[in-house]
Formats: sequence, structure tokens, C-alpha cells
Amino acid sequence: MIRYLDQYEDVILREIKAQFPDVAVDKLMEEYIKASLILRENKRYYLNFPTLESLDSLELDQEIFVREASPVYQALLEQSFETELRNQINAAILVEKTDFARIKMTLSNYFYKVKQQYPLTEKQQELYDILGDVNPEYALKYMTAFLLKFLKKDQLMQKCRDIFVDS
Repeated sequence: MIRYLDQYEDVILREIKAQFPDVAVDKLMEEYIKASLILRENKRYYLNFPTLESLDSLELDQEIFVREASPVYQALLEQSFETELRNQINAAILVEKTDFARIKMTLSNYFYKVKQQYPLTEKQQELYDILGDVNPEYALKYMTAFLLKFLKKDQLMQKCRDIFVDS
């Protein structure tokens, strides 16, 4: 419905209902109007949110609307952001590069999506199967401890299975 209103201006309810016969349009439109996503004026319906026109002030995790056909969308797909995971216990800082949709497989993206309860990618789901919803601070403490040990030796013997090593 949003795409339809983006393509056509000066649309009346009858036209919207004709385009979406299997949808409870009246109820949905009221929800969109209450959320200020759609504007109703003189029995006409219009989109009521700004679309992203430039990446100049874009921040990671900012809620945006962007037209898929616009050059800004392609630039957004190529945009890279830096994330940091911090651990207060051993003062570790893990710096990673990610994409706007947080699809790239990084620990920061994993912990962010778990915390926000967003859908995980296939790789992130594999990590979730190992770690679950472990506290990031706790996980980073053990991961950095293992990595610091690994820096001192080429090989490490594992006495028992460790989910942080597996991850």
C-alpha cells in the first residue's frame, strides 16, 4: 500500500480498495493515519513521511524510508559503518565494519539483533544456536581472554568444550 501511494498521488479510498481487495483497507489506513505515515486530506490519501534523499547525516540504526529505485538506495547498500563492542572488565574494544541493514556477520550485529529481537540471518542464527542470548559483556570477556591466550601460543589445548571458542 505504501508503494502504491508512493507511485500515485491524489488517490481516493475506492482506488486503494480496488488495488488491495484481500486487505482490510479501512482498518489499515486508520492505523497508518494514526501513526502519521499516511495523510488524509479532502478524501485523498498521501504519504506523510520523508524519504531519505542524502546519506550526509545518516547514522547506523536510524529509522529511514528510502525509495529502492533511487540512487540513494544504491549508495546506502554500499555504505559502511563502524561499530564498537566494549568490555569493562578487561577494557577490550572490538571494532567492526558493518552495513546499514546489519546483515554482515559481526558480533556487534549479532548482539544488536538479539537485544532488539530482530530476525537473524542464517549465519547469525547458527551463532545463536551456540551462544543463545548471552550477555555481550560476559561473552566478550571470555572471547578476549581466549584470544589473549592464543597470542602467546600457536596452539591451545581445550580440556572441555567451550561455547565461546566454538563461536
